[in-house]
Amino acid sequence: MGKVTSIEGKALSGASVYLDGTTMGTSTNQEGEFSISSSTKFNTFLIIRLMGYQDVVIANPYEKTYWNIVLQVKENEIEQVVVSDDGFTRKQKMQLFKEQFLGINKEGRACKILNEDAIILEFDKKNNRLIAKSYEPISIQNDKLGYKIEFDLYDFYVQMNSRSIKSTDVLQSMFLGTSQFTDIAINQKQIQNREQVYFGSSMELFKTLIHNSWSVKSFVLYEGSFAVNANEFFTILNENGMFKVRVKGSSVIVKNAQDKIFRASFNLLYNKSRKSKIEFNTGEFFVDEFGNTSHRDQIIFGGDLGAQKVGNLLPLNFEPQKK
Repeated sequence: MGKVTSIEGKALSGASVYLDGTTMGTSTNQEGEFSISSSTKFNTFLIIRLMGYQDVVIANPYEKTYWNIVLQVKENEIEQVVVSDDGFTRKQKMQLFKEQFLGINKEGRACKILNEDAIILEFDKKNNRLIAKSYEPISIQNDKLGYKIEFDLYDFYVQMNSRSIKSTDVLQSMFLGTSQFTDIAINQKQIQNREQVYFGSSMELFKTLIHNSWSVKSFVLYEGSFAVNANEFFTILNENGMFKVRVKGSSVIVKNAQDKIFRASFNLLYNKSRKSKIEFNTGEFFVDEFGNTSHRDQIIFGGDLGAQKVGNLLPLNFEPQKK
């Protein structure tokens, strides 16, 4: 619960208030008040957004039971777009963006971006990177899973191994942002598709981790080519419904003795067939009971899990019907 006002104390109606990555959201009423009820804690942010004002992001929505939120007017920013010849057409760059943002599997291909014109694409020839940004949330319709997603893109890049725009030359891609889900499912098939996407997802993986439910019919953890006991590499502490995970890894010293990077990497096998890689660049992170993690930018996937992009995203509050 809470109230949204301007700096002058004026109640602001129509502001979007939502828990990042979930279907749980609302709008402020004429008095600027809002209420979102949640019986469980989610490892996510509370986002407050209103056109013409700067977004407010609250890292711990459960710290208070009532929030007084003040929005500041967003200054008129005239973005200077420099049109440069980077050697590729917008169509080529948009194709690569969609592949690495939505995904190339059937779920990714089923997604439609409803406001492509809001996306700015640039190929950095010096670093061989495709960079993207958008000055409004990217509207995505996923008819395969029955969701509409408003994705506020904070950062996006595709690292290439040469001055190329071909998907075969992709070394790594990364996107960060906040999202709001709206359920638009109209048939049972979409509900079934959600179940299929969940099984073998990162959500199921982290549930497996915190509940120590590793199985050959689910996930098996490997160090190199050897199957290992996850208890030897992860310590799980339950802290009031949030699970603190500590990872055993190594610190690689770079530049100087004070500049250290934590790194631990493993291979994964799901249901005896689907192969993935996971790299932790943090020695500690949190997982909620739904399998959602903190430090998302420091947990990197490859293989099957790495191929699961926005087209495979499920709301953080999603629960499968099948167990």
